[in-house]
Formats: sequence, C-alpha cells, structure tokens
Amino acid sequence: MALSVLGTLAVSVCHAGPPTLTLYTFESPPYQMSAQTADGVANVVGETVDTVTCAANQAGWSTNIRLAPQNRAAHSLSRNLIDGYFAIDPSTELDITAKRSDPVSLEKWYLFNTEPGPIPATARIGVVDGSNEKAWLEANGYNIFLSVSSPSQLPALLRRGRIDAALMDERTMSGLQHMEGTGYNELNAHFLRYAPLYLYMSENFTANNPGFISSFNRYLPGCMEGQITLSAEEDKRIRQLAERLFSELDSMLDLQQAIDAGPRLETLADVLTFDSMWQARAPEKATDLATTILELPGSRTLNAWTHTHPELVTEALLSNNMGTLVAMSQLTSDYWQGDEPKFNAVVSNIRSGLTGLEAMYLSDIRYDASTSRFQVTVSAPVGPITDKLPKGVISLGLDIEEALANSRPH
Repeated sequence: MALSVLGTLAVSVCHAGPPTLTLYTFESPPYQMSAQTADGVANVVGETVDTVTCAANQAGWSTNIRLAPQNRAAHSLSRNLIDGYFAIDPSTELDITAKRSDPVSLEKWYLFNTEPGPIPATARIGVVDGSNEKAWLEANGYNIFLSVSSPSQLPALLRRGRIDAALMDERTMSGLQHMEGTGYNELNAHFLRYAPLYLYMSENFTANNPGFISSFNRYLPGCMEGQITLSAEEDKRIRQLAERLFSELDSMLDLQQAIDAGPRLETLADVLTFDSMWQARAPEKATDLATTILELPGSRTLNAWTHTHPELVTEALLSNNMGTLVAMSQLTSDYWQGDEPKFNAVVSNIRSGLTGLEAMYLSDIRYDASTSRFQVTVSAPVGPITDKLPKGVISLGLDIEEALANSRPH
C-alpha cells in the first residue's frame, strides 16, 4: 500500500506543470496580435509575446496571454485581477502599485507626414486612441488633434489632409504598406524617440513572488537577442556619426601612442587570469591593473572626451592587438575584449580585405541595465596592420536614441 501511494504521488508530481501567469497585452502588430491555430483556436502571437513567454518560461512560469483594451488592462492590473500587463511605457500611476521589469520591447516612434521638410510645432497630430504614443504625447504637453481606433486610419487621414502628422511605431506603419491604398511609401518619416516598453506585475503577485522580476530580467537579454535591429537607413546614419566621432577623438588623443603606453600581458593564460580577477571585482571595485589603466593619460583623455558628449557617448575603450584594454573612459566589466564582437568583428573585416573605417563594426541594439539605456557599440581599427591584425581597436558605446537625434538622414 505504501508503495502504491508513493507511486501515485510520483505520477502526480511528474504531471504537475509550471505555475501560470495571467497576462494582458493589446493589439500592436508585429509585436502583439491575434492569430488562429490550425484547429481554429484564438491565440496571441508576436515578437514581444515571444520575448515575454521565453523569459517567463526560463524563470519557471508558463503564460496565459490575452488581448484587452489598454484602459481595461491597466484597471485590471491595479485591482490585482491579473498577474501582469505588457507592453507599455513607464506609468507613474502604475509604478505606485505595480512592479516594472526591464524593457521587453523597443519601438521606434516616428512622426509621419505628406509634406517635405520639418513638422511645425502647430501641426495637427493624429494618434491611436489608448496607445502608448497618445499617453506619451499627453504626458509631454503635446496637443492631440485627433484620436482614432485603428492604426490603418492614420495614413488615410494624412492623404485627405484631415491631420498634418501621425505618430506611430515605424514597423507598425511599415506593415500597413502591404494594405492596399495606404500610401505608406509616399509619407515622410521624422524620428521622434525610441520607446522602451515594459512588463508590469501586480502588487499581489509581486508580494507573493518577490524573486520573479529579478529572475525574469536575468533571462530577458537572451530572449530579446537579434530582435532589436537597425534599419538600413539607421545603420547608415550611425556609421556616419561614428566616423565624425572617431575623427574628433583622433584629433584629441594619439591612439597609437596610448596603445604603446598601456600595459601588455605576454600570454593568453595571463590574460584570462587577470580577466577573471577583474570581472570578480568590477564594477564595485577596481583591481590594481584596472586602477593603473584608469590613471594613464590615455584613459583620462577618453574620460574627458566622453564628458563632451554626456548623453551620446556612454563609454570609450581602447585595446591593443591582443584585445586587452590599454585605456578606458571608466571602469568596465571585463579586461579582455578579444573574445567579444567589438574586437573580433573588426579583425574579421580586416581579414576580409577591408581597411580603415571600412572595417568598422556596428552592433545590434542592446539594453544596458546599469545605465537603463539602449545602446549600440561601434568599433574601428587603430594603426598599421601586421599579420592581418590592427595595432589596436577603439570602441565607443552610443546611446541609440541620442545617436539618431544627433545624426541626419542623407
């Protein structure tokens, strides 16, 4: 009998699945949208849905996601009728009662219009009712001329002259070009901002599961990998901006001299040993090697230069041909850059026959939790090429929103 009971319990445990999160979101293709399975069952799919589901699953939870109007979703969250609600702009009201995750999505908001040239301050702006865009406009003192129920209405209103500009996510508007008569390709696009969107968890859920948000956040970067990319036009603009920044920095600091003045380890074993010690103490405390590098003239110049671009440049790093740091604007999380794309991609480009700024590397967009900003990394070779290796590599971290605001389309 005892064995029988134990067997029954074992079967029950084996069949017990992970706990389920009840989450609301709203219709916003391609991020969140309704779809039907082959057997006709309604389902919620999309890129942000995949991200949230992925991070929740790795944190030990399954998800039950439903679409709901944003006002109803916020109401349900504040009254603990659901576990969570995504993907929304930061909300002062929700921050009082709910807990916010790191960003689960990043939208690119543009103002679209039919006339060339800048959009006047008095423009009649159209927006989707209940959207993140509308809430942001209201919070920042903009006058909203017209609210509509569906994104597809905005291009038609622009063509008929009912509004002067429409605020919308670039990919949402781009998706409308596949609909007959939207006239998307005839519209002029003016970048406004990158909008990080979040998952909010209810007060009751957070109280009962205090470790969920930190666990969820830990898995987010891997679940978002490759989903936030630059368009061809944005890539071109950032590269042109990077060229100007590299030129400006080169006029202030002799990069080759800074490489020669920096420390150099002779073996990979030494590099890995010092890198492990560095990572174990950073960013709270610097190792002796890190302190030595920070006190070098090259590091002080890099630090002073980044402060001339306080919102744009988040860090500047200079490494030698081994990929080890010889100068840095601030303490970094690791010493060896030779195992990272910011170094390896430049070397790979050189080995493919590219030289100078042609060998520049530009990363995808990533979220930096330490600064709460979305960034890209740009790297370029320094000095002469020997055995298909540059003398060193200079790398800059750029805030993506500031980078686009500081560049102009060509």
